[in-house]
Amino acid sequence: MKKLSKNIKWSFDNMPEPYDKHLSRSIPLYKESQKLIENLSSYYVKNSDYHYEIGCANGGIIGSIAEKFNNFDKAKFVGIDLSKHLIKEAKKRYKSIKNLNFVEHNASKHNFKIINLAIIHYCLQFMPYNEKRVLLKLIYKKLLRKGAAIIFEKTLLEDSYSQEIFSGVYSDFKFENGYSADEVVNKSISLRSVMQSSSSKDNIALFKEIGFNKIYTFFKWGPFEGYLCIK
Repeated sequence: MKKLSKNIKWSFDNMPEPYDKHLSRSIPLYKESQKLIENLSSYYVKNSDYHYEIGCANGGIIGSIAEKFNNFDKAKFVGIDLSKHLIKEAKKRYKSIKNLNFVEHNASKHNFKIINLAIIHYCLQFMPYNEKRVLLKLIYKKLLRKGAAIIFEKTLLEDSYSQEIFSGVYSDFKFENGYSADEVVNKSISLRSVMQSSSSKDNIALFKEIGFNKIYTFFKWGPFEGYLCIK
């Protein structure tokens, strides 16, 4: 595995190993969170209108959902990501699914259609606050009543004590998955100014400000949280 230099800012186009392998080794319960999203989606996917994944990477989540509902001939599934490399991989991976499309674009500038379901899996944390707010407003505006946004985020913990404890536990997780101390430190340095996490309290406040009627925190592992937001 090639090393990520501490002098290079983190990007999904300069990862030191394949996307799926890296995320599984870096995020606790990563595959389980994908499965949770797939299961939750069955309550919101309809045989009409659009279902989006923002920050779709190589298409694993939206691709699995589109495959599951491939008999819904009027439903549309769209994955959006800034990474040209990952969008290319997603298109190749799911080229046989006719109602699934992948777009290389900045989602905060996307012209969304009517939305049943929006998925944002560990993506907002890489966006500046104002851009994050713009994106959520765009999604909310196009979301049907009772439609949902499923959002996963790495958060800042509520106080210095919990931040210290779970930062240590998270480092243990990465060491157990084969990362060296140098690799962990170098990645942390590369994420400076790139990852802009908020606290759970601030995330929920933002979702409420946008207008979501009900917000459920249905997943939590230390700083990693999953929210179900209903219009």
